[in-house]
Amino acid sequence: MILTETQIKQAIEQAKAAFPHFTDWEYNNQKNEEYFGFSLWGKFVLDPENMMSRCFFITLDTYEEKWRGSLTIGQHSYLWSSADVGDAHLLGTDDCDSIEDAILALKGEMKKLLTAFSVNKID
Repeated sequence: MILTETQIKQAIEQAKAAFPHFTDWEYNNQKNEEYFGFSLWGKFVLDPENMMSRCFFITLDTYEEKWRGSLTIGQHSYLWSSADVGDAHLLGTDDCDSIEDAILALKGEMKKLLTAFSVNKID
């Protein structure tokens, strides 16, 4: 799916509002050897003062008329992402009908992951 300039601006604003601690938002709006169409990604650096700090990425992308969300480390998600070269796909969503649904689904997956690490009781 290719977006209009108005749709791109709306998508960026929705992503920024949903993930306010992510920065450096970039996008691709063409089908090519790396993307199926529109793709938007933002970055979160765990410790900005440390040059070796891990970078996490939220990617919201399209395939045909559907949206997907993913959380990766190392670089944003695209067709040639590979854990063999230092990046990893941590979480992803099923196909969604809208960017809003993809954001909600990704936040739900993130909540499940973080809940698995949380401690409810200390002995």
